[in-house]
Amino acid sequence: MYNVSDVRRIPGIKVLLSEETILKRIEELGDEISEFYLPRTDTLVAIGVLKGALHFCAYLLPHIQLDVTYSFINLSSYMGTNSEARIHLKSWIDIDIKNKYVLVVEDIIDSGRTIEYILKYLGRYKAKDLKVVTLLDKPSRRVIDVPIDFKGFEIEDKFVVGFGFDYNQKYRNLPYIGYLER
Repeated sequence: MYNVSDVRRIPGIKVLLSEETILKRIEELGDEISEFYLPRTDTLVAIGVLKGALHFCAYLLPHIQLDVTYSFINLSSYMGTNSEARIHLKSWIDIDIKNKYVLVVEDIIDSGRTIEYILKYLGRYKAKDLKVVTLLDKPSRRVIDVPIDFKGFEIEDKFVVGFGFDYNQKYRNLPYIGYLER
């Protein structure tokens, strides 16, 4: 595990959440999710939203105490630091979710447009149950009210990078979550 002080510091990026803080909360989320699902089922389908949620999925899924199968969807709604109203779909799930418990694993929910799109689309597949977990929630940017069943952190309106979050495909590999100073 990196220590924030050991990590290459990038001018213009301030640390918001350290790697240690993120990983501790992800373990707790794994416990919360397990506690919720175990009385209902012993299997779960996780749908990760690429590219941003890749890091989150990689750390979260081993902490869920069920048999988890997973797939990914690839879409985006950002250009630079601006969230667009248009969703760009690049690839969709490759497994059957009919009559299954499904957990959408999202990196961040801000406007609500992307997760609304995903939930509507997945709703066509007749899952038994459809829940959402997000690492970050930015409610001040919410345009559409969407359900968030499990939440890592609530943050202010800052443009974040690191731990999967990017700025024009840069900074995803930082082990912490930082924000761009404007």
